[in-house]
Amino acid sequence: MNKGIANFLKLLAIGFAVFYILMQLYSVFINPVSTDTVYAFATFSGYETTGYIIRNEAVITNNASGSLSFSVEDGGRVAKGGTVATVYKNEQEADAKVKVEQLDERIAALETIQEYNDVNAADVPSLSSKVHTALISVLDGTQGGNVTSYNDGDTLLEFINRKQIVTGQISDFSAFIATLKSERDSLKASVSAPVGTLQSPESGYVVCSVDGYENSVSIDSLDTLTADSLGKISPSTPDKNAVCKIVSDYQWYIACEIPFDESLKLKVGDKVTINTTLVSSPELSATVRNINKQSVTGSAVVVFSCDTMNNELAAARFLEMTVVYSRHEGLKVDNRAIRKVDGVTGVYVLTASLVKFVPVNILWTGENFSIAERQASDSKVLRMYDEIIVKGKNLHDGKIIK
Repeated sequence: MNKGIANFLKLLAIGFAVFYILMQLYSVFINPVSTDTVYAFATFSGYETTGYIIRNEAVITNNASGSLSFSVEDGGRVAKGGTVATVYKNEQEADAKVKVEQLDERIAALETIQEYNDVNAADVPSLSSKVHTALISVLDGTQGGNVTSYNDGDTLLEFINRKQIVTGQISDFSAFIATLKSERDSLKASVSAPVGTLQSPESGYVVCSVDGYENSVSIDSLDTLTADSLGKISPSTPDKNAVCKIVSDYQWYIACEIPFDESLKLKVGDKVTINTTLVSSPELSATVRNINKQSVTGSAVVVFSCDTMNNELAAARFLEMTVVYSRHEGLKVDNRAIRKVDGVTGVYVLTASLVKFVPVNILWTGENFSIAERQASDSKVLRMYDEIIVKGKNLHDGKIIK
């Protein structure tokens, strides 16, 4: 490279560096303006505690010798008098019975798909979409630890098989169905008559575990439940023949101890949100049923009623939770940006080089930031992704920042 050209490029690079440094110095000392981006945000105030779950529960015992084959999955619904489980003389027969039921379901699904063989009438894009949706549901559920989502695997398999039929990838499932039937019939022949059955005394959810707390607190005693009695609750030794229980009511209760001052923020009949650590129910809607205050001890027992139910809730006993008193949603605004101009609260928004004063309605204020109301969009409201000035001198509406 020509030495003169090399020197020129070197001088040019030095010139750019000096220019950049001067611009930074100008920004800091001559025109010190810094901004922050506005985003949507939600916050809440509440009290963290541990709740004790109280339900109507009936324990089912098995006094017959043998192995159980449950007719209802853990967390499944059962009608009053319905069969919860069947007792077989040994584990091999119980396992064989479960396998027979699984094969029956699979055969029925394949026979239904077999009948759905009108390629011209099939909506292939719709089937592809259903396969995708079912796959995402399975992946989301397994990643989140939600075991019940594994049932979506059967749906996924059904849609895949249906798509293979209508696209001609598989002509039919006749041979496969025949193989499954042969396997099923062979297993059936190995299963003798059951030793007995277990029926549900009430309609409700089947929970395949017993923790000993089933009769620790009566629902009739919720009005008089105290912090002292709540702290003394302990499990009894479950019956050695206990195999499961029935959660019989949709209406159930959460009792928790909170400080007396915190209890003053609630009143009977309040509708509240309870945040939990449960995968299936991160938020629960509940109603304050009782506030049993004990000013002497400086605490109170609050009892919430809830009618949301699923298998995870039916099996839970102690619940890590936050009782949410209030929730605020809007736009997150750095407190340094909030100013009063002619008695109006607002912020300065920087668009390109133009400063604009925008009034805001502050809903909640914290130590470092506030939540502003998200208003209908027009030229004079704060919007998401606006750049608001958190540091600047001699600001006014219409100022040009050079």
